[in-house]
Amino acid sequence: MKRSILGIDLGTSSVKLLLWNPDGTSEKIREGYEGEGCEAWVKALKRACQRIDKEKLGHVEAVGLTSQVGTYIVECEKDRHIISWSDGAGKEELVQAKRDFTQDEFLKEIHMPHPDIISYPVPRLLYITKHFENVKRICQPKDYFCEVLTGNRVSDPFSWRGLAVLDGRLMYSEKLLAYIGVKAEQLPKLQLPVSCAGKVSGEEFDFLNGVPVYVGCNDFFAGLLGAGIKNSIFDITGTSEHIGVITQTLNKDTTMVNGPYFKDHVYYGGTASSGVSMNFCMENFMTEAEIERCLEKDPPLFLPYLNGERAPIWDAKAQGVYLGINGQCGREEMAYAVMEGIVFSLYHIYEHLNIEEKKDAMIVTGGAAQNQTLNRLKAELFDLPVKTLKEKDTTVLGAVMIAAVGTGIFENLDTAAEELCEMEAVIEPCGQFREMLLKRFEIYKKLYPSLQSLFIEKRRISE
Repeated sequence: MKRSILGIDLGTSSVKLLLWNPDGTSEKIREGYEGEGCEAWVKALKRACQRIDKEKLGHVEAVGLTSQVGTYIVECEKDRHIISWSDGAGKEELVQAKRDFTQDEFLKEIHMPHPDIISYPVPRLLYITKHFENVKRICQPKDYFCEVLTGNRVSDPFSWRGLAVLDGRLMYSEKLLAYIGVKAEQLPKLQLPVSCAGKVSGEEFDFLNGVPVYVGCNDFFAGLLGAGIKNSIFDITGTSEHIGVITQTLNKDTTMVNGPYFKDHVYYGGTASSGVSMNFCMENFMTEAEIERCLEKDPPLFLPYLNGERAPIWDAKAQGVYLGINGQCGREEMAYAVMEGIVFSLYHIYEHLNIEEKKDAMIVTGGAAQNQTLNRLKAELFDLPVKTLKEKDTTVLGAVMIAAVGTGIFENLDTAAEELCEMEAVIEPCGQFREMLLKRFEIYKKLYPSLQSLFIEKRRISE
């Protein structure tokens, strides 16, 4: 009897699969991309599937999808273009849109304040209509994958938040579509995340033919589902990192991101460079560092803006900086500074969230959840227990949960979370380093404002 669920997560650098069985066993596959673009994504998925035993694939009852968002596939009359989520396209259009619409108008149309994020649909689609001719269709990676698997280009309203109406109606804002100059027919049809988009068909993935595919949602929301977030601060690590809370109400007056999340609301800020900063650390220095020993040597401070920064400074062209390298600095101290800077960037966002209600813990997911230095720094600075999960890739687990609910294995997403989200470890704060970390954080906050004009001057030299 088919009861296995296959979750698929199309990430920025690889595709991840999670084959989950109701007996609690699972198998996880990660396959990197060889090249760029849609064809590279599809080939990586095929290679990943080929690494799973054919007999096991024969027991798959449903497929759930999730992917990065903010990346757009623009199909013109004769060619196809991809605008990455990290691309600077849309900066001027964001300013234009926020000048032409008030936050109250955005609240009426999309049921959330429009954040200062250029990869959201309105600024990006405005950019596309200005710079591309004869545009036939526009979609995001998950929508493209859905069509490859089922022949149906279908998406969900959460992956198109910022343009989709988030009050339960499965439609885009007609007012914003008219403003952008795009027709709804050029975009994917919207369905609920737990809806069936169609069944796998065709020769590309014939080993799954006939298996229903469930629409799923964006990777961030899938990660929250897979982490079972309730009364905790969430910290979803990855290429970018998201920190925030689930709320029952909407905060209308905020520079952070706040909008509907299934039956609740999500309130958070995201970094742009946590993942690349950690990669920089691992490639050049060390993966872990002894906090007490490093602090005794007065380590440098690090501004982790290697690919720019989102909240709370919103500068896609900001850069990384070391401050205060001294003669005692070695590889460990340099590594410590990077990891401390990453945690400071999260605390900087948390300050701007201004959350008054005390939370019971911070739940950390993603690859960086395995780094004990980061976890200890987070526990100390936030003065909260840091909890990690058995399944670190909660994004692909969220895709599994959505398909399992869609196909009837679980009654709802809450039930699925109770069954599938298991804690692994708890890192308690010891209070030994918090006072010093807070003092260093105050200097950290002054770095970007002090250097902002120099970043601009430096860019001018190379332009």
